[in-house]
Amino acid sequence: MTAHILFVDDDESNLVVWETACSDEFRVLTATRASRALELLAENEVAVIVADQRMPEVTGIELLERVRVDFPHVVRILITAYSDLAAAVDAINRGNVRRYLRKPCALHELRSELNSALEYYELRMRVRSMERRLLFTERVYALGLVASGLGRELVRPAAWIRESVTMARTEVRAVVERLDARETDTRLLRTKLADLETRLGFALEGVERVVSIAHSIALPVTDVVTEDVDLADVIRVVLRIVRGEIRQRAEIELDVGAVPPVRGSGTKLSQVVLNLMVNAIHAVGERPSGAGLVSVRLYADGRTVRLEVSDNGPQIPPEDLPHLFDPFHASRTPRGTGIGLAISKTIVEEMGGFVEAANHPRGGAFFRVTLPIGKSPAS
Repeated sequence: MTAHILFVDDDESNLVVWETACSDEFRVLTATRASRALELLAENEVAVIVADQRMPEVTGIELLERVRVDFPHVVRILITAYSDLAAAVDAINRGNVRRYLRKPCALHELRSELNSALEYYELRMRVRSMERRLLFTERVYALGLVASGLGRELVRPAAWIRESVTMARTEVRAVVERLDARETDTRLLRTKLADLETRLGFALEGVERVVSIAHSIALPVTDVVTEDVDLADVIRVVLRIVRGEIRQRAEIELDVGAVPPVRGSGTKLSQVVLNLMVNAIHAVGERPSGAGLVSVRLYADGRTVRLEVSDNGPQIPPEDLPHLFDPFHASRTPRGTGIGLAISKTIVEEMGGFVEAANHPRGGAFFRVTLPIGKSPAS
């Protein structure tokens, strides 16, 4: 045992007796005043402090109150005369002292109390060590969740880029073969090149999506928002991205009205809409084929524009709702780890808006994004 026992008493004869009686079993430190005791506590690992109640600078209770604040891991014992018993009991009730010993204290009783206090100290140290290991484990696990979530977020645009580039290469090869064969059908070549431009445009959008994800998780976010964004256009772009998943898993219900532009980043808002759409599509994925429904509604409400995405998948457990936008939250529903929703919340709040989630009374979940209108619509 490397920790010390610290005895504090202004009567040096008592310190000599205690040190003589205990030094064969414990590592002992002594102090005749409170200020010296605090210095020793700062310089050494002290497991137990034993303080006399009646001392000239401060009382033992006052010293142990200070120790409780500055060195909370130290076990505190008070030695007091019978006349100070009420004060000692009060100190125990207030949590400033773990035990008290009455003067005169038998040495065997003192040694027994010290052994008990040391066992208590060692137990607390083991618990603290375990808590630190658990905290480290939780952080590693949380980082794993983040990495897993980011992986899922990046897989979709990466696959989209790969598909677009592959198709573009196919178109280029076809054009080259026709040129090699001296087939100069200008109309056909023009059509092929137009298709090629479209495919490369899809790939560019995928690249922008990946870059947007990287920028959105960077801290601090310092992007300057400078453009007016038509959310209806954003929705159309996102629907083109997820059209394959929608065909396989759900029907789409659209109610997209004409709304004023919002002030923000089109790329980032595409990420928000995509996150909400994919979240809804995954939620209905376990329903029978053709039974899934994802609804998208866009409308203006006063000085704000609102986007609502809902689904008829499983409802969000009530205990998950307060933590749904936490980046490390792992839901028990098929709605992912929360990283996508956390990123979306950050983006929306950067643009002066807010996002909320709730359960539909008729079943399924409901997400609403509210953003301020960028400019007054022309009269």
